[in-house]
Amino acid sequence: MSEPINYYLKHAHGMVDLVLADDRFVINTQGNGLVDKLRTIDISLSDVKKFCLVPTIGAQNLVSRHGEDGEMEYDQSYDAELIFSFVENEKLQKKRVFVNSHDDRFQAILESLINARPEASLLDLEPAEAQKQIGVMSARKAVYIIVGLLVGVPVMLALIIITVQILSGYK
Repeated sequence: MSEPINYYLKHAHGMVDLVLADDRFVINTQGNGLVDKLRTIDISLSDVKKFCLVPTIGAQNLVSRHGEDGEMEYDQSYDAELIFSFVENEKLQKKRVFVNSHDDRFQAILESLINARPEASLLDLEPAEAQKQIGVMSARKAVYIIVGLLVGVPVMLALIIITVQILSGYK
């Protein structure tokens, strides 16, 4: 690679800036919150262990449950997550970033990654299998766990309180 390949995406929840140059992969991310600060990962391509591209689910694109017309509002600027694992300070790390998989600059970065690290590419696998091999949880499973906790914990507490009241004779 002679010229660095840049990809930039600003979306409703933050920004992603990817740069692939010679043997370096630089990932800059920043959320839109008050305490979110710029986070930079600057690694050698040889430190990239595995990578995949996974379509987003609706919950990941949700911006507001109350859009202008009363409908849910979705961010359509991205349609996938680039998920990759890499070694940093002798520890395996994992990172997920939202991307527009149809963008020409992103496609150029993806092709260059495939050419530079073909053994690290999991693009030929099903998304669930690729995520499993990288060691990350799928977004759908995370949503199920969160909903389960939000519903399950209050229901369990209510059952415990009702059971205690029944056993103590409704005082």
